[in-house]
Amino acid sequence: MFQEAGEVSENSRRQQLRNAALVRQIAGKLQGNAPKFIVTCARGSSDHVATYAKYLFETRIGLAVCSFAPSVASLYAVKTDMRDAVFFAISQSGRSPDLLSATQAAKLGGAYIVATVNDENSPLAGMADDVLPIGAGPERSVAATKSCIGAMSALYHLCAEWRGENEMRDALARLPETLAEAWSIDWPQALAPMRGARQALVLSRGFGLAAAEEAALKLKETCMIHAEGISAAEVRHGPMTIVDEGFPVIAIATFDASQESIDSISRDFLGCGASVLVAGEPVEGALCLPTPRAPDSDLQPLVFLQAFYKFANVLSIERGLDPDHPRNLSKVTKTV
Repeated sequence: MFQEAGEVSENSRRQQLRNAALVRQIAGKLQGNAPKFIVTCARGSSDHVATYAKYLFETRIGLAVCSFAPSVASLYAVKTDMRDAVFFAISQSGRSPDLLSATQAAKLGGAYIVATVNDENSPLAGMADDVLPIGAGPERSVAATKSCIGAMSALYHLCAEWRGENEMRDALARLPETLAEAWSIDWPQALAPMRGARQALVLSRGFGLAAAEEAALKLKETCMIHAEGISAAEVRHGPMTIVDEGFPVIAIATFDASQESIDSISRDFLGCGASVLVAGEPVEGALCLPTPRAPDSDLQPLVFLQAFYKFANVLSIERGLDPDHPRNLSKVTKTV
């Protein structure tokens, strides 16, 4: 896990060069065909990429994005009308039967299929109209790291070309350097409140929600902490009642319009006696986890995750666990 997460910066640099012509080609089709809505389909870490894609395409392209439940096709065998839709199937392996069933159903329903996949020789890649390669190389650790950030950066690249926006292109070009800076950071101050934790909340909002969901999954997978990734707005609708003295709460900065609501709930949790760790802008009374600012706030989840993966690996070992081989899990999950 440590080695693979450490490859993220160089993978980002290589991905941009390798995908440049292909991304322009896919963006040209999207500009020419003008889809009316976007559908995503994924599981696990790839579904957190889909959450990121939702905020990215809804704010930058202005199209509604919905998540397709694979079981609608794989278990219920329902035909779905997807004419005028672009269907993003997102996967590291491209081999889960339910994802393949869903993608086939979307194709039969009239969608234009783009597979964002790491294994370009997978059945999913063969089924797609176009493949947007993650290009992270082999990922042997059960916990997805470089493939998750790589899928996010590939979709950001596509969005930049779809919009034809130079500011996004420039931000993407600077991303590898920022990711390298994030990888150089350690969070030793976060070990004490997390070392003995059995549960935790990870919160953010907007673009940061994808990072909160992914970080919570990694705490479950690698550290055996029952963590929940949740919106800073949604947490007020009940979940904050479980928080009391010393309860660990990780708040992820976004540096955008959602930042004030994240800071506000962080202060509320401090008032409950929680142990609040803030990745980004300091909040008085909270532990600050230094995190570089991304060249575009829409890329901040990627930068946070790069620093967090390193911390999760260290925390797992501190808790006497093996982050590369979590119990009861396998690398390729084949759900039906």
